[in-house]
Amino acid sequence: MKQLSRGAFNRARRFLKTQARSLDRALLEHRFEAASAERVLDELVRYQNDDGGFGHALEPDLRTPSSSALATGIGLTILKELECSPEHTMVADAVRFLRETFDEEAHVWRVIPHDANDYPHAPWWHDEDSSLARTFDDFLIIPRAQIVGLLHDYSALVPTDWLDATTEATVAAIETLEDDAFGGGGDTLRYALDLAETEPLPQRLKDRLRPRLRELASQIVCRDPQEWSGYCATPLKIAPAPGSVVEDVLGEDLQRNLDYKIDHQSPAGAWEPTWTWGDFYPDVWEQAKLEWRGHLTLQTLTTLHAFGRVEKA
Repeated sequence: MKQLSRGAFNRARRFLKTQARSLDRALLEHRFEAASAERVLDELVRYQNDDGGFGHALEPDLRTPSSSALATGIGLTILKELECSPEHTMVADAVRFLRETFDEEAHVWRVIPHDANDYPHAPWWHDEDSSLARTFDDFLIIPRAQIVGLLHDYSALVPTDWLDATTEATVAAIETLEDDAFGGGGDTLRYALDLAETEPLPQRLKDRLRPRLRELASQIVCRDPQEWSGYCATPLKIAPAPGSVVEDVLGEDLQRNLDYKIDHQSPAGAWEPTWTWGDFYPDVWEQAKLEWRGHLTLQTLTTLHAFGRVEKA
């Protein structure tokens, strides 16, 4: 089984220590160097606004400082990793933001704020005459599925009846949306899996989701290594850690994707984004690209380590 050598790991570590965002450096030290969670929290709070939501390019392709459901899902995911309790101020404030910005009529969260066009952003985040809602299937899965899963982790902070109804609507959307909605880069499927793999989600709902998501994974995952250098639903994007409900569906392709990751580390020690902003804000893209390089390098180290693919010291 191919392993990331200690030398290659140390190159990635040096890249993160010198080039990555402070948040990603703090996460590296927490995950791999036994550092406390406090430094991560000190960095993460810089992205949280007074309304409780997260913004400030926590998602590097979206540069507005305003809070978004997209960035708040990312922030809460980190807080969950750090085992922050529902009583933690950052958690409670983030959940408050999500409750206050939920569209009670449509039963969804708008993925990004209305002022996103006023700041540099990737072209797919540009909203023209409600194009975002069309692109993201009226937000039925992105960002709702991930957020609903996180709210099950912090269910003490939300009304039970409301969470039950919102969860049922989200599960039903995953079951009934056309297969094409889950294609492309695989993000919609990944968000759906975030919900299905939420530990406190009721088992009856996991049982409903499991066959649908396994079928979708078998259909949309890109299994051709020749295409993995582009933007596609790679096996590791869909199953980035052991124990996924679709891990056995991906089988040897998942192992080949791990080999591919090991083989495609840059000489600088990083892993590169497989997308660009094209002609959108080229100068700002260079900053976003550097931030993505740090994030993806940390993500790749985390994934390789989780699958036992990092050489022991």
